[in-house]
Amino acid sequence: MMGLSGVMGWTSGCNSDKTNSPTEEAKSSASADSSGSKRDSATGPVRVSLTQAQYDVAAIKMGQPTPRTLSTTLKVNGVVDVPAQNMVSVSVPFGGYIRQIRLEPGMRVRKGQTLVVLENPDYIQLQQDYLDTKAKLDYADLEFARQQELSRDNVNALKVFQQTRSNRQSLQAQLAGTAQRLAILRINPAKLTAGQLTRTISIPSPVSGFITNVPVNNGRFVNPADVLAEITDVSHLHVRLSIFEKDVSRIRTGQTIRFGMGGDATLAHRGQIFLIGKSIAADRTIPVLAHPKGHAEDFIPGGYVSAQVDVKTQPLPALPESAVVNYGGQSLIYVLEGKRGSPATYQFRQVSIKTGVRENGYVAVTLPSDVNPQQTPIVMNGAYSLLSKLNNSEEE
Repeated sequence: MMGLSGVMGWTSGCNSDKTNSPTEEAKSSASADSSGSKRDSATGPVRVSLTQAQYDVAAIKMGQPTPRTLSTTLKVNGVVDVPAQNMVSVSVPFGGYIRQIRLEPGMRVRKGQTLVVLENPDYIQLQQDYLDTKAKLDYADLEFARQQELSRDNVNALKVFQQTRSNRQSLQAQLAGTAQRLAILRINPAKLTAGQLTRTISIPSPVSGFITNVPVNNGRFVNPADVLAEITDVSHLHVRLSIFEKDVSRIRTGQTIRFGMGGDATLAHRGQIFLIGKSIAADRTIPVLAHPKGHAEDFIPGGYVSAQVDVKTQPLPALPESAVVNYGGQSLIYVLEGKRGSPATYQFRQVSIKTGVRENGYVAVTLPSDVNPQQTPIVMNGAYSLLSKLNNSEEE
């Protein structure tokens, strides 16, 4: 607010000016209307005066702009994305003919649920090899024990014992390798017997999720490199936003986003930024990832997203919204130019300003160069009363 010395100086200067000629006083009276409002020239500043009674009724309050950190929004686009570890391509370790497949895109599957049943005679051969090797190893174990006992006293038997031990170790390695192959096929070698050989195997789902692609069909022979199905685990979706290079300096991890799917303008979903990319695409955008809060049925991987990022500004000069009035396409404030006379008369000047971010009843402002925000009292409350008085005076 203007200091007391400033107001007193302005008042003293006005009261001491008693040498105005009748011509100058007539000009001044002609330029002011009966309400005390006047315009200096066609393009000059607009002023409005209030008596002490009018000042009290309007509940005028003065103040200066204060630095405030305000929030603004940055409009961006993006898509719902899935981390690479949540997208699974199901294949087989050994080829086979598809004998059963009942999968459709969009179908929900559980971890361990059978996806495909395959058939191949080679599966039987692998089981047979395991049982043959196991039988040979059982005999080799007995022979090893016998030769070990003989070799203690007979030098010639030592060579036979060494051959028996080598053969036994080779069979052990073969059996272990075959057991691992059976385990890949999900056949338990510990329970395998000659009467339980099978020519089919079941391929279970490695994760819970939704089927997104089924590139095979029943009866087809699939090789180990072929993909049987693609599954997406949607429990850890994220939103991938495309931020233009010029805006990325305003993005921080932890910032809140509001987004909607497709053309949803309500931006009903919320999320939080957790990762900012370090590469620039050909369209000069940078990927920014955000975790959505909760899950919704319309979260479809690859789905278009329209979003707003809540961005905090640097501290900006701000005024209460009650201090700024909009009229004639302009944002206006009123500053106190002086107070004189008894009873007092207050004179205000109308000033056009530029406004910015609005939040919680405050608006960022840019004042013209002729207004010193630290020394010029600005009307914080009652600006609409001044505008109304000015408009009424012009109509009269």
